[in-house]
Amino acid sequence: MDDAAAAAAAAGFHPTTRSGPNRLYVQRDWKTAATISPIHGGVAVKPAWTTGQLAIVAGILVLLVLGLCAPI
Repeated sequence: MDDAAAAAAAAGFHPTTRSGPNRLYVQRDWKTAATISPIHGGVAVKPAWTTGQLAIVAGILVLLVLGLCAPI
């Protein structure tokens, strides 16, 4: 796990506050993030949502709901 975190740091990623004892969230910019978690015999690296991406999706959903609920 430490080797994976060091490799992520070398690639320009930094740990986020969402990281925990068994999972490491790393982010490079507003659109690039990953989750590093231990598995038997190594680690798994999976893509993850960033805070910026979640904010954009939430904003679009609010606009859709307001548009659908607005009187015609």
